[in-house]
Amino acid sequence: MRLHNFFVEQKLKDAKGGEVLVADPEKIHQWLRVFRFGPGDQVVLLDDSGFEFTCQFTALTPGGASLVILEAKENTKTPSQEVFLFQSIIKSDKFEWVLQKGTELGVSRFMPIIADRSEKKSLNFARAKKILIEASEQCGRGHLPNFYEAMKLEEAFGQYDAKAVVFHPDAPRFDKRDFISEKRLAVFIGPEGGWSDREMELFKIKNVHVYSFSSLVLRSETAAIAISSLILL
Repeated sequence: MRLHNFFVEQKLKDAKGGEVLVADPEKIHQWLRVFRFGPGDQVVLLDDSGFEFTCQFTALTPGGASLVILEAKENTKTPSQEVFLFQSIIKSDKFEWVLQKGTELGVSRFMPIIADRSEKKSLNFARAKKILIEASEQCGRGHLPNFYEAMKLEEAFGQYDAKAVVFHPDAPRFDKRDFISEKRLAVFIGPEGGWSDREMELFKIKNVHVYSFSSLVLRSETAAIAISSLILL
């Protein structure tokens, strides 16, 4: 039976005698009321170290939990290629969907972009982080994706050390094989209204590769997940 995954704040390799103490009220409520765990039940704990720890509850009360580490091993679920997703800010529910599905696919970094045609200019940072944690627990990845504060496109060009691609319907077709040897790839996704002429000129100046992806017009969130899937899967 597959064990449930949970991220905790403490570094589990430092656990004395293999004992882990958890006092986070939200986690305790989830374990007691949602999953109805009790002593003897097992879970996989993750600490963003790239390792996963199979643990067994020795005590679980509303005041806290005690677990013992049964096994520690390297987590190998994260894709070998890193995708840095520069996603233009779109409507909250659509942006959150990109965060969730992108995390499940293995996106390494999410950089929200305030594009010229972005209708929204801000994000709920705390809610975004919660979505990333929950999606990481669901898929079992060993590292949480990094999430950055929203930035202007001009600021984004100094945020990566990788080849970068952006998509436009009139450009040559994107071919994954052209980037198969790249360890990292920065991907720019425009807002619902598309990139402005000013922004496309900026991409040209910054030597960002311009490609098309589909003969169909895709929504911003659809493009983000379709392209991430093509690269990472």
